[in-house]
Order: sequence, then C-alpha cells, then structure tokens
Amino acid sequence: MTAPLVSFAGLASGFNYRDLVDAIIAQERVPATRLEAEQAAISARRSALDTYRGLLAAVKGAATTLRDGTAFDATTATTTITSGTRALATVSTAPGVTPGSVSLSVDQLARAAKYVATGVADASADLASVGTFTINGQAVDVTAGMSLADVRDAINAKNTGSTPTGVTASILSVTPTEQRLVLSSTTTGAAGLTIADTAGTVLQSLGLLDGGGVVPPAAVLQEGADAIFRLDGILLTRSSNVVSDAIEGVTITLTSDEAGAETAITFGRFADTAKTALREFTEAYNRLATFLREQGTAGGGARPALYNDSLLRGLRRDLPNELLRSVFGAPADFSTVSGAGLSLTRDGTLLFDAALFDTAYQARQAELRSLFGETRTASGVGVEFASAGGNPASGTYAVEVLGAPTRATATTTGFGGTYDAGATPDAITIRNTASGVSATVALTTGQTIGEIRDAIAAATASVGVAVSVNVVGGELEISADDVGSNGNFTLEFTGLGDGTGELWSSDVTATGADITGTIGGQAATGTGDLLVGTAGTNVAGLSVRYTGGATGAVGDITLAVGTGAAVERILDRYLDTGGSLDSRLSQLDLRSQRITERVNAVDTRLERRRATLLAQFLRMETSIARLQSVSQSFLSALTPSNGGA
Repeated sequence: MTAPLVSFAGLASGFNYRDLVDAIIAQERVPATRLEAEQAAISARRSALDTYRGLLAAVKGAATTLRDGTAFDATTATTTITSGTRALATVSTAPGVTPGSVSLSVDQLARAAKYVATGVADASADLASVGTFTINGQAVDVTAGMSLADVRDAINAKNTGSTPTGVTASILSVTPTEQRLVLSSTTTGAAGLTIADTAGTVLQSLGLLDGGGVVPPAAVLQEGADAIFRLDGILLTRSSNVVSDAIEGVTITLTSDEAGAETAITFGRFADTAKTALREFTEAYNRLATFLREQGTAGGGARPALYNDSLLRGLRRDLPNELLRSVFGAPADFSTVSGAGLSLTRDGTLLFDAALFDTAYQARQAELRSLFGETRTASGVGVEFASAGGNPASGTYAVEVLGAPTRATATTTGFGGTYDAGATPDAITIRNTASGVSATVALTTGQTIGEIRDAIAAATASVGVAVSVNVVGGELEISADDVGSNGNFTLEFTGLGDGTGELWSSDVTATGADITGTIGGQAATGTGDLLVGTAGTNVAGLSVRYTGGATGAVGDITLAVGTGAAVERILDRYLDTGGSLDSRLSQLDLRSQRITERVNAVDTRLERRRATLLAQFLRMETSIARLQSVSQSFLSALTPSNGGA
C-alpha cells in the first residue's frame, strides 16, 4: 500500500511522517488482521474436513464390501493330478458354490469339424455347376457362372446376422493349379457341421458328399466330436469342452484327453477374500479412529483444527456403539462382530483375529454373511419385501391390507364371435388415463374375435399403451398391464349403434384400485400393488409388494441390519450429497468468501486513507518549508551589510 505521491518526509518538519502514517494505517487495519487470522483457521478446518471425508469414504467402501456379501461369496477351485502327466481341465467357480470335490477322467475332447473339397484349377473360373445346398440348415444358392470364390463368399454371408451358421469357408491354394474349398465349424461337437445337397449336386461335384449324401473320408480333415468324460465314474457327453451345467456353480474346461489320466477337482469357499475385506475394514477404521483421537486432543497450548467439532463427536460415539451392538435376529453366541474376530481396544482402534475369523468362516459362513449384511425376509402369500429405503430400524413388521390392489379390466358380454359394424364404419380408441397415450383400431364387418384381438394388441404395442388383449371364454378381454390406478384406461368408440355384432354398446371406463393398508401398524401409501411406509413414521421407506387377493393381516416382513450395513448408514449421513459434511463445508466456504470481501473493503478504504494522510502531511511540509524561506529572507534583510558607508 504505497501512496501515489513523491516527497522526502521530514526535510522541513524534522520528523518522518511516513512512519507515522504506516502506524496509523496498521492500527486501523487490526480488525482486518483478525479476519485474516479467522480465514486461516477456516482454511485449516476445511483441509482437515477434506481429510476426514477421505477417511470416512475409505471406511464406507470397506463396509460396503462386507454388507453386499461379495467378500463372503468368493469361491475357489483347485485341480490335483491323481494320475497321468497333466491336469485334464481348468476349473472356475461362481459365488456361493456349495463346497465339494469330484474325480475327472476324459475319454475324448470335443472337436470342431473341418471338411475339404476336391481341387479346381482356378478358384475364379466358372464351376459349371448350379443348385442349392444347406449348411447347418441354411440354404446356399449356386447360380450359373459362379466360381469357387463366389461359393466361398456365399457361404460366409450365411455366417452373419442374428442366426449365423457357425461355419466359415476359405480357399486353400495347394498348388497354382489346385484350389480347394475348406469348411470349418466355429463350434465343437458332432453336430457342429452338417451339409446336404437339396437341389442339384454342387457339394457332390466338389467331393464334399458322395452319391449317398455322406461326407467321404477323403473330405474329412477333422471329424466333429462331442466331449466324452466321466465325473466320479459317471459318463457324460457335451458338445463343448467348456462344461458349466454338470455341477451347479462350477465351470470345467476340458484341456486334455490323456488315456488313463485322472484329475481331482476340489471347489468351495475362498476365505482369503473375506479375510482381506475384514483387514481392509480394520485398517480403514483404525486410520479414522486415530484421526478422531488426534483431533480431540489439545496439547502444548494448541488445539487441532477440528477440536470439539460436533461432526467428530457424534461419530466418535456412534461407530464404537455400532461395533458393540447385537444384530437383530442373530444367534446369541454370534450376534456381534466379535464372532468374526473383531474387537475394540482401549484406545478406540480395532483388532482383527484372523484365526478366530477362519474358524467362523468355515463353520458359520451364512451367519457371518448376515452379521455384516442386510437381511430382508417376508412371510405370507403374495407378500414380498421390496425395499428398505429411509434407514428403518431392524425388526419384524406386520403387513395389513385394507384394500387389495386390482387391475383395470374391460370384458365384452355376449359377443357373437364375428363383428358387424352396420352402415357406418366403427373404430375403438384405447387411451391410458395417466399418460394420455392412445391407439385407434378400425373395426370392420366380418372380423373374428381373434382378428380383433390381434389388431388391438398390435396397435397398442406400437405406441406403448400398456394393456393385454385376450380372448377368454369367447369374449374379448382388455386388461391393464399395471396394477392400480396407473393402469386406468378408457375405450372410446365411433360408429356404434347400427350393427348387430358390436363389442360394446357405449364408451367404457376401466379402473383399477391401488392397495391400501399399514406396515407395522403405521400409515403407508399405496401405489398399484406397492405399499410404502409414510414419511415421518418409523416405517418410512419400507416397501412391500402384495400380489395376493386377501385382506386383513396377510403376513410379515423382517429387516435385520447387520454391522456393515449399519456402518454404511451412519457414514451416509456425513458423505451423501447435501449431508453433514457438505453442509459444513458450504458454511465455511460462505464465511471465507464474506471475510475476503470484508478484508478487501477494509484495504480499499485504507488505501484511500493513506493517500489522504500523506497528502495532508505533504501540504504541511510545503507550508513549513515556505515559512522557513520567508523567515530566512526576513532575517537576512535585518542583518547589516559589510559593504556599508
């Protein structure tokens, strides 16, 4: 902050007025200095909150892996050579496979067929053969003037689109004067390549078939074959070497058919994945716990950036409580995470006992999964637990249906089976009440009920009117696809009244009813067949789908929130968009912005103040200098001159 004035302070007055101005400005800037100190503290808090967010996100990510069950569903398989020189297969497993073992021997691997034709001198010359043949059931036409290359291209053209033949054709150049067509199946198995002449003898002329329609040995480069193998001595055959339907959840890829060889296959749960997930949760939790402890400890006269912050106090209480909480519905001896090998220490960090976890994983894997996950079950005919949004508490909630959901339906009565429009043309418009989308179909004399059904079904499907059209007991029935009021529709007619065989005598309004009822004795809102707990109640967010027809007490839903799911819920309050952290950071950013604006305003004012003070002192110096000059002249005039008479 320098003044736009140039002067030499103090030459006339004898004191340095610039230092005086600096002191005045510094004193008047004290409030701005305090604001800058506050802004520095805000910056430190914001940086600490960003660190806090990262630590929370790491714990949540680890908790999610435990909650969704992927860590506990991991499986593995091993192969062991019992006899022979190599393993006969590789094996993979799906999540949750039932542990087991099996002995494998392979009599024959599946092979893909490959046929070769007799040679022609020039692949681009006219074959002089016409006709039609099939490859895996698809017809290939050979017309006059086509060459061997043209036949190859015609075959390959059939191996495209939604129904490819699974056969490719190529031309092998044996010598410059011997070109041979090669057919290769892209799939293994005895039925991977079938060919037949259906008109003419094109394949026979190429040596791919004999006079009896059989592929001759000379044309076989490799015969297609099914895999033949044995599991625990039981003979099985498959068209592919990849076998995924013999043992549920186990895919066996056959790789060798060594005679006399046998391979043992063992498959089951893979504890290492779950153990790694528990370790990652422990490490993430401990990093967070250490941060919380450090931020809550003042020392050396200084306080951490988030000391005594409510965002930390609540979590410091809630997370340990959650780890000590018993999971609803769990066995008494396995209701807390201690059963999985997790325990809290005196300093608030976690310890993970891998040996205890291994024991639990092998003996109580299903209970272990429930200990960390979120379990939803339902009882009662037609009762389905749909969702559990809104973080409802664990418990069993009774479902009472006061009014069962119904579907909008319109059915003819006494229709004779053949339409008579009369003198004026008839039409029907089906309109969805909620969306307003409609479809119009002309009804003409002579149409059968089946033709009317098909015409209405095609028209409504083309524009998205969600109805089903059926013939039931000789009558036309139109019903909404959606249950409840969202499926309401109208039937609007033109030309009615002058025919003897019309569908309805007037326009029709078809309505369905939304479900009504309660969950856990609390108010719930019905939409179609879905009943949702009302906001503000302890069942808010619980959703039940009911497809039954009875009313009254129809069943129960049970929610058990495991530790992983509960930790997720707690952290969501902080991490969700618009949650606690977002709100706090927004407040800090707003405060920082306002401080910046106030400091800038003070500095702008003080710049003007400095310029004014310097200008005033400069005028003072000028006046003093002028007075000094006048005084000097006056004194000089009073002093007698040495050159006098």
